[in-house]
Amino acid sequence: MNKATNFNVLAGTYDVVFTDSLIGQAQRRVSHKWLQPLLAGKTGMQLLEINCGTGADAFWMANQGHSVIATDGSPAMVDHAQQKTAITNTAGQTAFQHCAFDALHSTFQNQQFDAIVSNFAGLNCVSPSAMKELSTQIQSLIRPGGYLAVVLFGKYCLWDSFYHLLKGQPRQAFRRWTNKEVMVQLSPGVQQPVYYYSVKAFKRLLAPLQLIEKKPIGVCIPPSWLEAYMQHHPRLFHSLVQWEEQLGSSSLVTSLADHVFLLFKKEAK
Repeated sequence: MNKATNFNVLAGTYDVVFTDSLIGQAQRRVSHKWLQPLLAGKTGMQLLEINCGTGADAFWMANQGHSVIATDGSPAMVDHAQQKTAITNTAGQTAFQHCAFDALHSTFQNQQFDAIVSNFAGLNCVSPSAMKELSTQIQSLIRPGGYLAVVLFGKYCLWDSFYHLLKGQPRQAFRRWTNKEVMVQLSPGVQQPVYYYSVKAFKRLLAPLQLIEKKPIGVCIPPSWLEAYMQHHPRLFHSLVQWEEQLGSSSLVTSLADHVFLLFKKEAK
């Protein structure tokens, strides 16, 4: 089963499980908070989103006044995103297209964008060796002076470590710390290789793009696998969201969060 087919199995339930969940909404608000300064005060930016899922970020960026081409390697994810277009009033500003990572250059050859956006760990499905080639493709699609905004899994997530250590599961507690692929079950019988990058390692793979900002997403807000618990403890969850707003803006704790926001800039000629 290829990667595109892997994520097809999630398309029908993705919005319920993550996009519209308590944790998914809270973490997405934080990711938008870090992305907002790049988009604010401007109109008509040409944006390319990769691993767009069911379109939540594309619609949000379009509502900021920008034109978005949103792509995903999963045809089923793209179908779900396209079905939403009619009810979001962004039909003229969003276009969804099936496109795998390794087809970006051939699909958009001779085009360049003001910014490329990849939210919520899509690039964690790319191996280090493949990331080098993908980095070249991505950089060719960014205008001089343009940006790449990426959200990855945090390498040393405190929630993962503390929770699983309390459960007596040291292997799970430190699974993100490895530099090898980790097989993650998406659904019964469907597994996806995932690679957990440190900020330093990912920065090296994206060179010569310059890392100009890093921020945490989910220092206090927990990972999505705690959704059921948080649903039953809404007061605790509300407190965690408040703590995130107060404590979760320091770049010093970036790698300890569930996700990390990284903003790269391409040198202007």
